[in-house]
Amino acid sequence: MQLYVRNCALCKAGQSEHRRTQHCSLDPEINLYRRFDAVQQCDFCTKDHEPHQCKESKANACSNCGHGWHDKRECMLDQSFDSHLEQFTLPKYRTASQIQKARPESRRVECRDNYNKKFKKGRYAQSPPSTTLTSTPSKSGTSETDISAPCSKESNPLVPSLSASSPATPGSSISQSKPNKSLPSQSSQPYQTSQGSGQPQIQTQSYPSSGDGVEDQSEEKTEAEIRKENCEKWTGASLRLAGYPSNNQLPASGNNKIRANFLEVRITDPTINLRRYRVEFGKMPNRDGDGIITYRSIVKPDLKRAMINQMLASYPPATVYATDLFCYIISVGRLYPDCGDTVGNAVTRDHQLTSADPTLAPLSISTSLIYECIVNLAELRRFINRVPERDMNYHPGKDLKSLNIISWQMIFPDTFRGGRLGNKFYPESAPYSTVNNTQNRQRPLWDLCDGFFSSMRPGDGRLLLNLNCTTSAFFHRCLLEDWISAKFGLPLPGSANVIRELRGVKVTFKGDPKTPKKKWSVTGIDGQPVGVKTFTKDNGQSISVWQHMTNTYPTHQQGCIQNAWCVNVGSTIPGKKGIWYPADMLEICLWQPAGKKAGIEITQHMLTLANKTPLVNQANLRNTAMPLLGLPPSPDHYRAFGLDVQPGFLSLDKVRQLAPPELKFGHDFTVRTTRANPAGWNLNEVANDPNRNDRGFAVIGNSYPVLYLIYINKNPQNLAPPTRATQFAGVLCADLKRYGFSTGNSAPLMENAPISAIANPSARRAAFSATLDRAIARLKQRGGGVDPPLVVVLLPNGKKSEPELYSDVKWWGDCVSGIPTVCVSRDSVDRGARPDLGLLANIALKINFKLGGINHRISNLPLRDRTMIMGADVTHVGKGQDDAYPSQAGVVATRDSNYVHYLASARLQPHNTEFIEDLQGMVEERLEAYYQYNGYLPAHILFYRDGVGEAQYGMVLEEEVPQIRASCSSLVARRGGDPPLITLLVVGKRHHARFFPDNNKMPSKNLPSGTVVDRGVIDPNRTNFYLQSHDSGLGTARTSHYVLIVDETGYGLGPLETITNLICFTGSRATKGLSVCTPAKYADILCTRLRCYMFPALQRRMGNVLVNATVTDYRQNATIWNSPAGNPWHRNANNIMFYL
Repeated sequence: MQLYVRNCALCKAGQSEHRRTQHCSLDPEINLYRRFDAVQQCDFCTKDHEPHQCKESKANACSNCGHGWHDKRECMLDQSFDSHLEQFTLPKYRTASQIQKARPESRRVECRDNYNKKFKKGRYAQSPPSTTLTSTPSKSGTSETDISAPCSKESNPLVPSLSASSPATPGSSISQSKPNKSLPSQSSQPYQTSQGSGQPQIQTQSYPSSGDGVEDQSEEKTEAEIRKENCEKWTGASLRLAGYPSNNQLPASGNNKIRANFLEVRITDPTINLRRYRVEFGKMPNRDGDGIITYRSIVKPDLKRAMINQMLASYPPATVYATDLFCYIISVGRLYPDCGDTVGNAVTRDHQLTSADPTLAPLSISTSLIYECIVNLAELRRFINRVPERDMNYHPGKDLKSLNIISWQMIFPDTFRGGRLGNKFYPESAPYSTVNNTQNRQRPLWDLCDGFFSSMRPGDGRLLLNLNCTTSAFFHRCLLEDWISAKFGLPLPGSANVIRELRGVKVTFKGDPKTPKKKWSVTGIDGQPVGVKTFTKDNGQSISVWQHMTNTYPTHQQGCIQNAWCVNVGSTIPGKKGIWYPADMLEICLWQPAGKKAGIEITQHMLTLANKTPLVNQANLRNTAMPLLGLPPSPDHYRAFGLDVQPGFLSLDKVRQLAPPELKFGHDFTVRTTRANPAGWNLNEVANDPNRNDRGFAVIGNSYPVLYLIYINKNPQNLAPPTRATQFAGVLCADLKRYGFSTGNSAPLMENAPISAIANPSARRAAFSATLDRAIARLKQRGGGVDPPLVVVLLPNGKKSEPELYSDVKWWGDCVSGIPTVCVSRDSVDRGARPDLGLLANIALKINFKLGGINHRISNLPLRDRTMIMGADVTHVGKGQDDAYPSQAGVVATRDSNYVHYLASARLQPHNTEFIEDLQGMVEERLEAYYQYNGYLPAHILFYRDGVGEAQYGMVLEEEVPQIRASCSSLVARRGGDPPLITLLVVGKRHHARFFPDNNKMPSKNLPSGTVVDRGVIDPNRTNFYLQSHDSGLGTARTSHYVLIVDETGYGLGPLETITNLICFTGSRATKGLSVCTPAKYADILCTRLRCYMFPALQRRMGNVLVNATVTDYRQNATIWNSPAGNPWHRNANNIMFYL
């Protein structure tokens, strides 16, 4: 296949700048349009915005070129014509046609004519109509194709002209596949090679007529429908994962005995008639002050809970049941006698609503109960036992969710005193602590509450109930005005900073006479206080919020101030109604999760609370969690549903402990870990002494004869670095020499960099960059004209106390100057000046790695020859942020046989996109780097995907593995050789499985490093294992969960466990084994670095610059990403591990 523009000599010669057609403008027949049109007119509605920004028409817009009616894999911007013919599929054209069909005729004609006139160029502008998709050789040897499009004189298979009628006529020869609007589809069309031209040609296939297999969907799918389709598709794909190995393929068992935080649940009656009913609500009537009745949908969980409670009280069920008081009811047999036995049957119950005024006629509402499915305990038992005759299409998700509802029947009712959050519950009786703002009069901000997690899980030959202890942060219950004052203090912050913390927080109005009070969600904060902010009443009168509250709620208004913040709990859409209240009349509701908003304020408190030994956690589960779940001494509730929960934690026998590796340092000096600390080592053994030089790091990085330092100074009047900083520089310089650096032969060079506070992030980063550039110029001059290969930056603040300054340093070093930086906080400078050998050793590790060195090697790593190890992760913004804020994806990969250096690629992608959108492009970059270093492509890829939940395993198989394969095929076509064999594992860290020693001599100890669990509590039908690769001296150790997605190399379970454990010892930031394998950890660290670049946007400090911005706007913004396509960092950083 040609991968260059045929009429361009530079492309044919393989020049790097013309390797892809997107870099070449010499062939307009292939490069149909440029990246984003300069006129900026939407292909869909013709308004002044790009197609992907169009809110009126959510049709497909190519993420590559920006234009409509095709996706990036059908785009001619960087694909050759024959490549496009292979990838063209019907669904995108059909979906766009359906959207066009739904428009008024005048709009259809206008849109079609504008699109054809503006964007169709070259030979495709006058393509004759045809009723079949046929292939004929062109003059240049490629395939030219015509496709019919009724009611259109112009037709083009690449950019279809859209007609007002149906998208295809009966008999049209186009292959079809299931459409999925949210994803760029890969073509499944077969093709054959023409004997005459040697080019691929499309095989024609009969297209069925309407009603014989083609759905006529006249309405565009909503985002919820798309998510549901994706969920169903990915759930189906998860059934194709690698199954659990047979007994003769399992690794040898060990001799250790441990306990796990699981209870065995026995299915005593698999034939019991458990039914699952879905609750659907009718419109809820509401009587206003004038007695007029209106109707609205029931959406809020509290209202659903009240309606289900009222319905069940009015119509007591005829059988045993359990409900989540939100959407589902599980019953033994028919819930009511008139419920049918056919799935899909519905019964309706009308019940009266309670009213605060008994003199008014009661209102009623209809609630429907739909018999959705049976809870198939028999098939669930066959699933966990891996019975060969089981239904291979069975997925246990719905049945397990139903069993979770049964297990929570003492948690869901209003009688439970505490909070609920997902699968977690927080009893009021459990310990909690309050976190104050230490910088602002010690006023409370957050409540840290102990709670519990529970979930039904399929185990190896048994059903399990997983229990775990958890601690979460919640907003402190107080007046909203008091919370804002406690959080920000004086001077008062801008409203944008306040709403960033409070958007979505539930509050109640203290003047509300109802019981319980109505809950509102904070949607906005006005810059004017309530004494100034005005609104227009229904009678046309303009009045301030303060005066309105004084007139309407005189009693509750007492003690409130006119300078209080003005809070919107209504709509923020222009033209819609806002609802304004004073912040000192709004109270924060209980059990409002803080999420990421709590930040560093709670870090130390959370670490203290989480520092509970395995013995303490087991006691909390046994004494508090289990009684609340109705477990011993009263398990009768479970027996009514055909279940029997065993009282003790599950015991696992014959558990293995993997051996730690031998570490090879300089001159092949070997370090072995100790039995007491099998996942840690001491660099004092490695350090050279004055009399010999036979140890040190394995390979010292680029020449670093002088230690360069920059001291960030926030006090411009005092330009001299503090004494501690000077002492630290000398101690660090001497310590580097112990490990093999030559820096000790010259005095360290330090420059002062005075900075001042600038609010505007663009101006601040520009000034910051200029300041550090001047400091670098002075260091270069003092160092004999040599560019500093690395700079140690001494920060003036404590660790993590000023994330903005840290992000600016990393943005300057990575993206502006291309100089790797190592930041050292003020408290670390003070410690290191004493000196602190552990701290200095960790800094030395980072310096060597960022200079391209190797600290140590792992001996006998059992990988196949020519293996490239990769890791990938994607990070999303937390709740309450801008819906347009993009997610960041990162990929890291090795390029040599040392398997310690992981070079990086990164991309921005649409907000909260679950899969990695441009994984293909990033993997191609890493494969190309491997080829440039070795002269050949890898034969094997060992890929660790981080940041994926268990519901998304099928997503990785369906959406990401094909991208990896496509990138391999692309590189093979360009560089030759065979495609690499792919082995991919998903790494899970946010699970709730915990393992404890079953040893009375060490009840409070964690298990040793190397403990691997691949039996008993693992997923019974997937190749997976738990691995504790680190030593945990505090708290209860959390293992990592590895799930095999594909194994083309054929490693098998045992070798993958050994390899994964060994590469956990290749980390470069500390002298210990990592809790998660190195490539996954590095991908996570890379994504954290990407958030540094995006920090001004993440903190909403960009003003109006990024209002209604697209992903492209974020990419092109010079303050945060500054890369329309590709990686945001300086080219000098491409071949170093700058992100550590």
